[in-house]
Amino acid sequence: MNFSAHVLTLALTVLSISFVYAQKEIYCVDLGQNAFENCENFNIDIENKKLIILGEKHYMAQNSIIQVDLLIHLNMKFGVKYLLIEFGRAEAYLYNQYLQTGDEWYLNYTFGGCNGYQEFLSSMKKLYEYNSGLSSSNKIIIHGLDFEREPGLSASMYKLLSNHSDEVKVKRLINIIYNRLDTIGVERDTKDYIYFLREKISEISFPKDGSGKMINTIINNNSFVIDFSKRDINMALSFQSLDTLNQMYLGQFGVGHTMLNNKSGLVGILNNKENYSGKLLVINMHYVSGQNAKPYEGLSDCPIFLFNIDPNDKSFGKLAKREHWALILRDQKKYTQ
Repeated sequence: MNFSAHVLTLALTVLSISFVYAQKEIYCVDLGQNAFENCENFNIDIENKKLIILGEKHYMAQNSIIQVDLLIHLNMKFGVKYLLIEFGRAEAYLYNQYLQTGDEWYLNYTFGGCNGYQEFLSSMKKLYEYNSGLSSSNKIIIHGLDFEREPGLSASMYKLLSNHSDEVKVKRLINIIYNRLDTIGVERDTKDYIYFLREKISEISFPKDGSGKMINTIINNNSFVIDFSKRDINMALSFQSLDTLNQMYLGQFGVGHTMLNNKSGLVGILNNKENYSGKLLVINMHYVSGQNAKPYEGLSDCPIFLFNIDPNDKSFGKLAKREHWALILRDQKKYTQ
């Protein structure tokens, strides 16, 4: 072999290795088909992390599908059983009761269920079926880090108080809550209502465990009283108070809370704390037609794909500094009802 041929062979070999390596950084994702199982480098990145964060575009149809697929994958491969949601403790209670019982009453009074979001409902049923096959020690548990909202607040109070309906004061309060639950839509402003519940519930004697403990846990969530500028600080504190065990968590929040370079956002706050620095893995969703997703347009023809961002790649601008992985979705549609 002459020198030129040797150089050409070496060059082709290097190019081939580089191409294979590059391909490992872009993974086509086929939802519903153990989509994340074969994403080798992605799974390597997950190892030894404390918190996997999925930054969603709100009201997009694939949000719930991706959340459930990723949670099932993390549970199977890494033993992750805790999901953090951008709702309050009442919403989490309804999720957990549905997963434990399969009773769709609980599911129908969650935010997604009340709005009749079909992708949400079908994904939760898939999670219920998966969770039913798990051992008791590995069952999925949902935690709400955010403020309380309707109809979840009234629905949870109605069910929990029904366990103590033999008391006259409880019966009266249940009737008030039922009337409210039967007539309201989804609301965000529940401040006065929580004060009302606190006043009425303080007049009733509940056991310190079981439903009584859960009632107090929900109505004593102080997120509603803070300024919205402190919302992320409060969510970070809620997570820190929750994180008392050597466990890994999956959290799904709006992308506004999940940018690494936003020091006042939930992820930025946690990432700047010594015990969480380097322990977060951020995956933010983008759709190709979105304002911030132009650099992703020519990377892959896959309808959905994962891409590992080099933080030093200037062609991605701010994107390179705000997430570890990007989940790109083409033809993104909103929830159907």
